[in-house]
Amino acid sequence: MSDLYQKMKRRSDRWRESNDCTVTALAIATGKTYEQAHGALALRGRNFRKGVSMSVLWLAASDLGFTQKEVYCRFFSDHGDYLSSDKEKAAKYRRSRWAKGKTIKSIKPHLPKRGAYLIETSDHILCVRAGEVHDWTSDRRHRIVKVHHITKAGVSRKE
Repeated sequence: MSDLYQKMKRRSDRWRESNDCTVTALAIATGKTYEQAHGALALRGRNFRKGVSMSVLWLAASDLGFTQKEVYCRFFSDHGDYLSSDKEKAAKYRRSRWAKGKTIKSIKPHLPKRGAYLIETSDHILCVRAGEVHDWTSDRRHRIVKVHHITKAGVSRKE
């Protein structure tokens, strides 16, 4: 576990929170404090000790002044050829660095050295920032479902 994640975990314990992976991931990805991310999600309807949907997470991120762009989706990488309208998207995702590592543990050598990314698994979300996994799942085999690149609103960066 990274030092940044441990710092967020201490703040979470101070609030006696659980099921707050979205709060922790949002705080690390945006560089905000745990309390700011917690407040942004609470204003969008997150209750104490409850998870939150991805749509609520994106609304809270936009409230904090950040945007997201999906850069990888396992479904399109695996099944995109069957859908006629998504063949180009599927080919792009198969060539993506994220397709090289299918789990959190195996993605480590392929992580970008810059930028903040939120990685979705089936029931968890975590942050990758500056080439380091900031979560308790860093050495686990949780399968990656989607990856989103997080940037400040109004700042366009090349992938």
